[in-house]
Amino acid sequence: MKRWLMGIVVGLSLLLPMISGQANADLDHALATAPQGVPLDNLFSMAGSDNFTKLIDSPLVPSSVAQITVDNPDNRFVQAGAIWSKTGLARMNNQFNMNAEEHIALWLYFGNKGQEAGSGMAFVLQNSDRKSRAVAGASQSLGVWGNNRNGLGVGLVVQTAIQNSWALEFDSHVNKNDADKDTSKPTNNPSFYGKNDGFDLEKPVNSGMHIASGYPGEAETYHQFGSDNRAYFSMNHKQPKMVTNFADGQWHHLTLDWQADKKQMTYHYNDRDPVTGMARRGVDVVQDTVAVDPIKLGATAENGNVYWGITGSTSGYKSENALAMVDSSDSLGKITPHATLYNLTTKRPVPAGGRVAVGDQLRYQYQFDYDAATSNQDIQSLTMNLPLPQPLTWTAGGVSYDRDAISEPFSLAELTQPEIKKAWKETLDKSRNRVTVSATGTVPAVSHETTVPAVTARFYGPNYQTQLPLPSYRIQPGVQLKLANLGDVTQQLGHHEDATVRVQLTNNGEPFAVDELAGYRLRAKMNGQTISMTDLADQLVAGQPVGTAQLTVKSALLKPGDNQLTLQAEDKADAQVHSNEIQVNLTRGPGTLGFAEVSPQADFATTTLTGTAQHIQRKPGWRLTVLDERGPQQRWKLFVQQQTPFRTASGQLLSGHVIFMRDHEEQPVGDQSQAAVLVAEKTTASDSEQTSVSGSWQADQGPHMLVNSDTLAGKYQGVLEWRLQDAP
Repeated sequence: MKRWLMGIVVGLSLLLPMISGQANADLDHALATAPQGVPLDNLFSMAGSDNFTKLIDSPLVPSSVAQITVDNPDNRFVQAGAIWSKTGLARMNNQFNMNAEEHIALWLYFGNKGQEAGSGMAFVLQNSDRKSRAVAGASQSLGVWGNNRNGLGVGLVVQTAIQNSWALEFDSHVNKNDADKDTSKPTNNPSFYGKNDGFDLEKPVNSGMHIASGYPGEAETYHQFGSDNRAYFSMNHKQPKMVTNFADGQWHHLTLDWQADKKQMTYHYNDRDPVTGMARRGVDVVQDTVAVDPIKLGATAENGNVYWGITGSTSGYKSENALAMVDSSDSLGKITPHATLYNLTTKRPVPAGGRVAVGDQLRYQYQFDYDAATSNQDIQSLTMNLPLPQPLTWTAGGVSYDRDAISEPFSLAELTQPEIKKAWKETLDKSRNRVTVSATGTVPAVSHETTVPAVTARFYGPNYQTQLPLPSYRIQPGVQLKLANLGDVTQQLGHHEDATVRVQLTNNGEPFAVDELAGYRLRAKMNGQTISMTDLADQLVAGQPVGTAQLTVKSALLKPGDNQLTLQAEDKADAQVHSNEIQVNLTRGPGTLGFAEVSPQADFATTTLTGTAQHIQRKPGWRLTVLDERGPQQRWKLFVQQQTPFRTASGQLLSGHVIFMRDHEEQPVGDQSQAAVLVAEKTTASDSEQTSVSGSWQADQGPHMLVNSDTLAGKYQGVLEWRLQDAP
């Protein structure tokens, strides 16, 4: 590395004319045809002092092109370079999270030299100790793989690679020095040991340019020939894919998608047209899915962040303009537009072809969400062409920022025009990440069904533009469904108590005729999930105003704690005709864990003493049952201890003790100074579950008595304590 740096310093004044005279023709072409990319200066950093990479401007965006290596005819100008994602403040933190889905799209340029190109580039994930200063050797190392310049064994090769890394290489030069020799065994040519040009000795990569992957900092990545002090190496390429020509003077698109749950990286190379940006297909589109182990990169469940970037290199004989641009990334900024048409009266969106009622208030809304956490570029104010479709009567509207009230209202004069043309005043930046443009209109009275046309709003500015359509819908004359809750908004219920809800459906406050109600029904959701509901007419309450219905909500439909019941009436023939929603909060009390049954008295079998130790079984009639009403997936454990010792009425202490037989194991039941004995444990499967513990005991299971040989005859009594525990 130091030798290469010294070569640059010494030859700088001599090389510059050659760089500007020869290398820049291809570079000028690359920049002239560059797609639009994001600025990189605040999102990426160059590697350490050995790094040859710099940022240059494209005609569209400053500092958006990373020049990893430069084309140069002087064979002393050996290069290795890298850019790495920055860490730091939220707007500067551009790391790759291996615990989440990640999408990255890049543009890559490999020069125009074809088979005479330099070494190529690699997409790299790494978590090395050198962090954003990491860069490996030049030539076949591509700035990331190990450096085979010493011939002294794989250990030193591994040490020169970027540690804790995974690389997807785009190798534009086949490294097969001395390829005429049989690479299946060591060569006898002493000059070949330590050569840094043998990584592509094996098939199929020895035949041309390729894409492959691996872990640069692991010994298994390299195939050693010769002894440790006279060695040369080939590389074990994972899932190699052959490519016709990287270095064709064209930009090439690369899409990478990380699936965190499967620990797989899927890439698509050449998947977009560099001129139109449109997706493309063809035999030159290369794709594959590769397994990547985050543990090898030092990523953990607690912290999955690693550096991501591009590395590249040239050799002493071949060089290229290796350029990279970032098309998009989940870690970079973006603006997401939303267009919604919402019925403020019914509190539901208006779908395409849907119906609205006379008097409904409709809101046309266009929302722009700016990802301030990762964005690096502010969005300048946009000019808007906002249609106001007829026959609605437009009453209000304007521009608001974040979630505040409208701060730039439309005037009454503007609201009477068929279209509003103006610009909003503020930009989107890290302190302001949402703009909402809205216009509210009232549905007028109509004598017949009327169609409101679809519209498309246009927004455009210095660095962003979009067109947002909203659908056509119909105004239905006459009926406006209104649903009212006649009871409490919140109900407190016992664990097994049903809820009763009473509602009334009217036509905008006016009662329906009884026969009209047959055309409507109630729909219900519990905690956001649809539940079965019979027709409204089947639940009408006699003696109450027409349209009054009483509903019973069974306790089995409720989870312990808070539940939200949502009710809405709709036309049976047209679900687009519906009422407002009402919500009723139902709080179900918690279930309990306890004993359903415990024998107040139980006996062991009457036994004649023999002067030897004896094992005494229990009599029938022991009853021990647990009731768990806490719901499924709850766990409990049951323990037993001896609360009082066994004595006769005269106070004679029993020479012996209770034992508990479980799973063919005999456990003594001690007093409260000793650990309690586990009797049973269970995880519930239903809402309310009763378990007969004693019913599962066979004759050789459960409580038994063990008496010693010196036990005296008598009638003994003691107390066993059963302890039920809410166990995790």
